[in-house]
Amino acid sequence: MNLRALSLLLLAGTGCAVGDRDVTLRFDARFGNEPFACGRDFAGIGTSGGAVTPLDFRVYVHDVALVRAGGERVPLDIVDDETWQHDGLVLLDFEDGSGACMTGSPLMNSEIRGTAPDHDDYTGVEFIVGVPDAQNHLDGATAPAPLNAQGLWWSWAGGYKYIRLDVRPTSQPEFFYHLGATSCAGSVAEGFSCEYDNLATVRLDGFDPDANVIKIDGAAILAGVDVDKVPDGMTDTLPGCMAFPGDPECPAMMAALGLRFESDEAGAAQTVFSVAE
Repeated sequence: MNLRALSLLLLAGTGCAVGDRDVTLRFDARFGNEPFACGRDFAGIGTSGGAVTPLDFRVYVHDVALVRAGGERVPLDIVDDETWQHDGLVLLDFEDGSGACMTGSPLMNSEIRGTAPDHDDYTGVEFIVGVPDAQNHLDGATAPAPLNAQGLWWSWAGGYKYIRLDVRPTSQPEFFYHLGATSCAGSVAEGFSCEYDNLATVRLDGFDPDANVIKIDGAAILAGVDVDKVPDGMTDTLPGCMAFPGDPECPAMMAALGLRFESDEAGAAQTVFSVAE
């Protein structure tokens, strides 16, 4: 090997050695401009501008990645723990069980923790809201955390509630948003398949993982619906959206996440997540 070839080999070896660094993605739960919290009321919500009291606010996310300036998507290696993160899935929990919040658990989690190559040009973040199919049809009673969280499992076929945002308007006891896969069929032995996965991909540009926070706005999910509307029991059988076929509140509530109700086609840009300082 001549000297020039040896020099190029050594240069390539040093240039490709990129170490990993710890990354913490921080989330800030809001209702509009107000910090989300149990035990308080929020006004001006939905098309009626109603007042609501929080009951629950939890979100599953997976397939998390940082995005470099050139567009390269760099997966975040999620660090497993015994409560919030397992096998690439993370549960974000913004309620503390106080006030009217229903879980009774004071534990909260507003971070995603992992490692990524130590590049200095990360300018974006991307993740999927929901539970991947391989984990979505486990038994919530025996699955590892965070898939054993109380109140986030529908059934074997239905799988998990990707988002649970429940509030109490002044007009009725509860108004729901339970997003999950729909039109599912199968069995425990043969497995399950769903016509609509309802997985929302979120991409945020202008994001520095060391300086910025990801804002999640519960009021944006409710912006297109009347939270004070009481179901008539015929054309509308429940207050809010549980992603079931024919639910009149679902199109607007799913559109906030960039999803189309009962369709795999992409919707308009999502409005729930944004970059905050």
